[in-house]
Amino acid sequence: AERRLFERALRRVETGTLADEFAKDVAAGTLPEVSYLVPSAVDSEHPSVSSPIHSATIVYKVLDALGKHPDVWRHTAVIINYDENDGFFDHVPPPVASPEVTEEQWEGKPTGLGIRVPMLVVSPWTVGGYVCSEVFDHTSVIRFLERWTGVKEPNIGDWRRTVTGDLTSAFDFSRGRRRPEVEQPGAIPPFSGRWSPRPPLVQHMPVQEPGARPARALPYQPDAQATVVDGAVRVALSNTGRSSAHFALYPYAGEFPVPQHRDVKGAAQWTVPVTGGAYRFTVTGPNGFRREFAGSTKDGAPAEVASRVDARERDLHLTLRNTGRTTLTFDVRPRGYVDEADLRDWTRTVKVKPGRSRTVVHSAADAHGWYDLDVTVDGDDAFRRRLMGHIENGRASVSG
Repeated sequence: AERRLFERALRRVETGTLADEFAKDVAAGTLPEVSYLVPSAVDSEHPSVSSPIHSATIVYKVLDALGKHPDVWRHTAVIINYDENDGFFDHVPPPVASPEVTEEQWEGKPTGLGIRVPMLVVSPWTVGGYVCSEVFDHTSVIRFLERWTGVKEPNIGDWRRTVTGDLTSAFDFSRGRRRPEVEQPGAIPPFSGRWSPRPPLVQHMPVQEPGARPARALPYQPDAQATVVDGAVRVALSNTGRSSAHFALYPYAGEFPVPQHRDVKGAAQWTVPVTGGAYRFTVTGPNGFRREFAGSTKDGAPAEVASRVDARERDLHLTLRNTGRTTLTFDVRPRGYVDEADLRDWTRTVKVKPGRSRTVVHSAADAHGWYDLDVTVDGDDAFRRRLMGHIENGRASVSG
């Protein structure tokens, strides 16, 4: 029975013939309105069984087949999945469920969504090279088919439906677009043997590609702020977006034995225990959201930083509070998305008297909503807040 399911659901064609069989369906006009392709290992750039030439070739053949038949192109969406993870820059740990979600546990450990893998969506409603950074997993493809067909898949758990999207945010169904104009590529290079990469003897950090990609609007608007209460740190989480946002807390000073996870739509909080009078932990969320918290619980912990997101103006409002008995001097300094020559103009030094607060507004509009700020206090080497993320305004933006 298991073999029959594999043959019917995944191995629809002989290994190595997927692109050619797909092209036949396109030419015959029998391609479904929605198709998803899962190339075999030999076509997925897996070391020892494949090569970069294989993976590039199958994508080229699929796009070429659609390009030759614009009548088919205008009425279809093709989803290309890769079961491929090379470990390069896969530095974002995937969301995992809390222990009470038993269907997401295996031998007492959470399974999570797994390491990121690439996916391409090819359709008239995705033209433009857009990046979509909503959280998806392999069940998202099935959920997109649910929306398209009206047939519900009963084996997708509630947690997966909460934490992942259904791919619709990757599309703009308000209008279709023409096929993009592309240059005719050169000949497909000959296969040079299976790929067995070896790390170079002299290693160095590679340089990121310059420029940015257009990005779809996302259904999140996360924020997080921390205050010291009775020797512990209370973290207030918020998400005013229409979809749940997954937050993860990484305890670098031993506040918890393992990272903590929480799914938030609206508001929630963590109470973080502190031992030894000092804390240092990080809260992460979707699309580069990050808050770093460090400080001491001693001497009343007089410095506080509260944040508020203004989506319409794409501003981040920082309220700097002083609950102590002496004047505090806060420094608010950008760490990114600001030209080096303008860094001094963007840096704020703010004096706050005892029992008072002052608000600083940081505009992220010129950076398409992206921000990265450090907040420190003169004379208090332990205190630090770092705020990173993207302010959504419901419209397309650019990648970070």
